[in-house]
Amino acid sequence: MTELRSQAVVLRVRSFKEADKLVTLLTRDAGLVTAVARGSRKTNSKFAALLEPLTLGNFLLHQGRSLYTFIQGEIIKAYRSLQGDLVRFAYAQYFCELCERSLLEGMPSGALFMLLVTALEALEEDSSPVRVARCFEVSLLAELGISPDLSGCSNCGSRQGVYHFNPREGVLLCAACPHPVESYPVSAAAIAIMKRLQEMGFHRLSVCVIPSGESKEIHRMVADLLMHSLGISRLKTVDFLQQTGLL
Repeated sequence: MTELRSQAVVLRVRSFKEADKLVTLLTRDAGLVTAVARGSRKTNSKFAALLEPLTLGNFLLHQGRSLYTFIQGEIIKAYRSLQGDLVRFAYAQYFCELCERSLLEGMPSGALFMLLVTALEALEEDSSPVRVARCFEVSLLAELGISPDLSGCSNCGSRQGVYHFNPREGVLLCAACPHPVESYPVSAAAIAIMKRLQEMGFHRLSVCVIPSGESKEIHRMVADLLMHSLGISRLKTVDFLQQTGLL
């Protein structure tokens, strides 16, 4: 029997057959996995609380041909405070969907697991969920190896003036250099904030001020990079955040 023992965060849960659940987990040791939890929809299931989204736990899984089977586990932390706050819960779900869409099943990513846990902890404590979201997005790009080059114009090296961002290449272009039609202007303030997030991550994030305009610019750059680099688009959580005016 091939077993997986690992810490994991529950990203998503779906009903399966009459009494089972399909649970999508981001594990510390095996990356993204899907496990069937047999009988977990029954009212007397002792693992009901563990098999809920936004739960960090220790899991024991048996690896089958196509799916893992949940054997047992225990809760390390249930992020209940996030579930009771619409804004924070929406952003937590956004982080989970980004992780799920960014990884292939079975691709180990301990760093991404730790990034998600760090972001959920910050989301509980930080006064600005939006600030946490921008930091998570920029940090995610780094973990995926697709961070944009913000050092200056990729064509002539200029470090002054107004820049355009080319999302297909993930680079800046100055006003004097030709730029493709898909590029668009980005403010010096947005670039400066993004550099700070690249360098510092969640360290001392509470002192980082991200105005609304610059926040939207950074989100657009991240979303475009994910689309061009990994084909990630049409996130359900982004649609919800936009419809409710939270993004």
